[in-house]
Amino acid sequence: MISENADLRQFKLSSGEELVCEIVQWNEDNIENLEVVVRKAMRLVMQETTDGSGVKFYSFRPWMVYQENEDDLLIINTNNIVGIGFPPETLVVQYVEAVAEMIRQNREREETHYANYSPRKKSSGANGLKEMLMNEDSSRGNVINLFGGDPTKIH
Repeated sequence: MISENADLRQFKLSSGEELVCEIVQWNEDNIENLEVVVRKAMRLVMQETTDGSGVKFYSFRPWMVYQENEDDLLIINTNNIVGIGFPPETLVVQYVEAVAEMIRQNREREETHYANYSPRKKSSGANGLKEMLMNEDSSRGNVINLFGGDPTKIH
């Protein structure tokens, strides 16, 4: 999931959010538009216990919705970063566990989706759509029936 030599950073963003993520590449080619390419970006979220004791704790949440695959790349404009740090080892341990859980849940969600809802199979991607289009009845010319049913009827 996360290699030992992964380049991890903790970012404080101008929005107030804190992220821990793996750095893929620092893009410093254009001095006016600095960007950093990251993956496995997790946002730190502060919560309090509900028993009234006021004890605060932190948890991780994916930074962007549905960007939860271990290979999904995200680009952060460095103009929005107000602080950069190296996460301490205790935070890294929790981050690694959170990333593993995020990836596991994402895989389960994708498997459920492709098994139950998608006309394409999981591994097919763009080729699945191409195959679906190629298998259509060519007697209808360029009409593609994407939704099933009788294509001569409009509802």
